[in-house]
Amino acid sequence: MKKIRPVNSLLIWPTLPPQVYFKAKSNWRPFPLDQDNCRIYSKARQAIWQAFTSLNLGPDAVILMPAYHHGSEVEALLKAGLKIRYYEVNELLEPDPAGLEALLDANVCALYLIHYLGFPQDALFWRQWCDARQLLLVEDAAQAFLATQQGQPVGSHGHMAFFCLYKTYGLPDGGAVVSSVPPPFPSASRQSGLWRAFKRHINWVATRRKEVGLVHLLFKPVQTWWNRSLSELKKQHHKEFEVGNPSTPPSTMTSFLLPKLLDEGTAEDRRKNYRFLLGHLGEMVPPPFDSLPEGASPFAFPIEVSDAKSFLLRLRHRGVGGLLFWLNPHPSLPVADFPRSKALREGLLALPVHQELTMADLEQIVQAVQEARVGLTAKAAVAG
Repeated sequence: MKKIRPVNSLLIWPTLPPQVYFKAKSNWRPFPLDQDNCRIYSKARQAIWQAFTSLNLGPDAVILMPAYHHGSEVEALLKAGLKIRYYEVNELLEPDPAGLEALLDANVCALYLIHYLGFPQDALFWRQWCDARQLLLVEDAAQAFLATQQGQPVGSHGHMAFFCLYKTYGLPDGGAVVSSVPPPFPSASRQSGLWRAFKRHINWVATRRKEVGLVHLLFKPVQTWWNRSLSELKKQHHKEFEVGNPSTPPSTMTSFLLPKLLDEGTAEDRRKNYRFLLGHLGEMVPPPFDSLPEGASPFAFPIEVSDAKSFLLRLRHRGVGGLLFWLNPHPSLPVADFPRSKALREGLLALPVHQELTMADLEQIVQAVQEARVGLTAKAAVAG
């Protein structure tokens, strides 16, 4: 096995700089935090459960869900009593109107639309499509907090929309919902969030101290293996989809840190980082991510590769913690029936693009990807 040299460790998730505690609270409140009907729970999956339970749709209600999904949102919908009917996304990761029409019947009540990687879907079109068929439009903006389309916030066209605040800022947790029928405020005991905030601080240190980065790179796979083994031992094969207590509020640390972290420049910082990576690695980026819309707020930088797991390992040796984006679908999905979604799960890698990255970090990502690509090409040539 190749020796891992000391190197800064760069992960998908935004880090938490220690100096945040000395920042003043921002008066800026972006959508949906500026809405009276906004509720914030610990996780977005809990917000989904609460929002749909509040609608009282009945036992036969069906929601149209993309086959390319995380899985936790599906579990939350099932727990809330809905039935799932899957649809395939097209080459631009959009719903196909003709395909959706074939799925409609009297029980379908809603269309679930995902704004993948912070790239806005045409929500206005889909709102009009849903209105014409008396359906609810649900916008999943978990990865699209701060994104806009034609000057309008992503999530503002739907009957309800969901956001993961911790995917944009280095928070311990935080899942927001804005809905035409507001769910109740969370009522369970508030967790401190200290341990998760501490881990985000460690991630920040690992991006700047190579010796910490090395320990970080060695520890993360062990932690992943341990969590997977523990889940298998407890026969919790789908623990990553668990909803938990749907009345859990955001942690104390999230409530304290969020006003300090909110910054009107965050989305543009992410776009700037994305443009840099696109300028150097653009030939590896599939549509629709090969061009950057004006209002996008990128969650990650995607590249398409053939041997994804080997590529990830080579990136990790070079200090870049990418991930196979949504590798494991919800167990209710008949995977073979949706080949495009299956191919996306197996070949779409996500790389860091968050606002805490420095120019040196971005150059490290580019170099790591280029070296991994050359290495795998050479290995394939020898094997051939």
